[in-house]
Amino acid sequence: MPMVYHEGRRRAAIYAPGAYGREEGKTGHDLVIFDGGLLWDLVAVIDPFNAGRDAGEFIGLGRKGIPIVQGLREAVEKGAEALILGAAPVGGRLPEEWKRDIRDALEMGLDVYSGLHTFLSDDPELRAAAEKGGARIVDVRKPDPRYFRVWDGRVLGTRMKRVLIAGTDCEAGKNIATYTIYKELERRSVKACMIGTGQTMLLLGARGLVVDAVPSDFVAGALEQVIVEAYEQGCEVAVVEGQAAITHEAYGHVSLGILRGASPTHIVVAHVPGRRWRAAFSHAWKPLRNPEPGEELTYLTALNPYPNAVLAGITLNTSMYTINEAKRIEREYSETYMVPALDPLRTGVKAIVDRIIGE
Repeated sequence: MPMVYHEGRRRAAIYAPGAYGREEGKTGHDLVIFDGGLLWDLVAVIDPFNAGRDAGEFIGLGRKGIPIVQGLREAVEKGAEALILGAAPVGGRLPEEWKRDIRDALEMGLDVYSGLHTFLSDDPELRAAAEKGGARIVDVRKPDPRYFRVWDGRVLGTRMKRVLIAGTDCEAGKNIATYTIYKELERRSVKACMIGTGQTMLLLGARGLVVDAVPSDFVAGALEQVIVEAYEQGCEVAVVEGQAAITHEAYGHVSLGILRGASPTHIVVAHVPGRRWRAAFSHAWKPLRNPEPGEELTYLTALNPYPNAVLAGITLNTSMYTINEAKRIEREYSETYMVPALDPLRTGVKAIVDRIIGE
């Protein structure tokens, strides 16, 4: 099986020293936004630079009752059973200064969940610490070779709705859209499943695998297999997390594999209104222009193996705008594309789910 962690809710601390509240702390932010997702009861965020704050208030969500603490000891005192690495350092490598805390956590019996490119389970010192403490190391990015297969179109033979949450860029709100749409479907008693393609969604409780760790020939086939298995287990609506954007100069190949693996019947495009240039690419030799949803949709439609996909809606990250400005932007995008366009955290996703269910 690909990585699925439905083992009941556990008490966990997010480890994000120097990263919480910053771009590289996105995994930790999403876990806090959704109160630990399907798996976790969050007891603390470890970040000595911001200790004493409330984790929700610190990132503009309002009080969540999750304290930011100085270190591992305080997190254990608050009942942590697991440690989740909630930050992605540049290059996804394990910072040397983190290793001591991770080793100590394992020796204390805390399971450690990591989405880094560096596999903690390959480190002899950390494996020894886990054995000493009777703890587990879970590298959510480590792919299961049993899913290394070439796409053959079986996904097109499933009688299920497959909703791809695509985007116009990285950091456009795809995780938030995926989770909120799945939860709204679940609220309506729809037999839905959440398919993750990145480490954050797996840590939130999605089934799936981290596709950027899968050899490129097998990305579409591996995701296809995950979706077919979900269908065989009774899933009627699969909500599939996309990555980056199909037009993205650096990551478009990953997005294309996801598009073909999912062969979506419905598409939701996540977008950041007002963003002119690609996020996190200031190092590029020239600025990379960020497209509008219609441009992205043109390529998604042309390259989708399923020929008649429905645009179910557009999700917007309006966090940098006032409420009144956000409402105006939602109206403008809704009128332009003639579908619901909304901010999932401010407006909810009911109108998009109505369209998914109805078409």
